Amino acid sequence: MSINDSGSDGADRRSHPRYSDRSPVYVGDGALARRCRLVDVSSGGARIFVGRGADLAPHVILVDPRTGLSHRAAVVWRSEIEAGVRFLEEGVRYRVMTCTGDLGWNTGRESYRQAS
Repeated sequence: MSINDSGSDGADRRSHPRYSDRSPVYVGDGALARRCRLVDVSSGGARIFVGRGADLAPHVILVDPRTGLSHRAAVVWRSEIEAGVRFLEEGVRYRVMTCTGDLGWNTGRESYRQAS
């Protein structure tokens, strides 16, 4: 998998739609964790801003500081400042909603991620 998941025709080849999400997240290997920021998320994985010089193990644990829920993931690509991860659990605990109408109330956000 590469950073650019579109073909030469520009069509998106991802199997899960991604939604913008700028939430904080802790990324670690079970012993040490660093505070990072989600860039986008889907039911299959996420793109994370990790910053320059951040070392990541091939398998990481993402922890949502708001809920305390953790998610095992495999790092599938890495750039100088970002990483792409694939969630390892079946039915990841994040339910991605395409609009605030899915919530039944208006949050004023274009996309929303809810722990389930």
